[in-house]
Amino acid sequence: MDQKKLSGYEKLVLVAYGYFMLIALVFLLLRLYVAGDISYVALVVMAVFAMQFWHRHRLANLIIGVLTLGSSIFALLEFLAAGMKSSFNSFYITMTSVFVAAIVFSGILVFSYARLSFHDHQQ
Repeated sequence: MDQKKLSGYEKLVLVAYGYFMLIALVFLLLRLYVAGDISYVALVVMAVFAMQFWHRHRLANLIIGVLTLGSSIFALLEFLAAGMKSSFNSFYITMTSVFVAAIVFSGILVFSYARLSFHDHQQ
């Protein structure tokens, strides 16, 4: 079996997959602990990123990246609006950094479509 060495950008894409799977897992476990039921949205997110981790389809990276970028920006703005009504504490700073990291990883997924396509044409 011919295994090629992963480039630095491909490793970043794999880290982005792991980040979103970790966030979904945390949400699933918190929902199970607090409400006592299963979050099917978190299960679907974990399944989508697990399949993407296995297949590594570039167009799916673009689609998933755009969807997560939009939802991450919306969630950050909504969270900051709620934070303006109360005082900012370490929880708000931590959650803001989680959302900013999600925006960065979404950007990595969006740009992986062009970057990895260009990388394939050079070889």
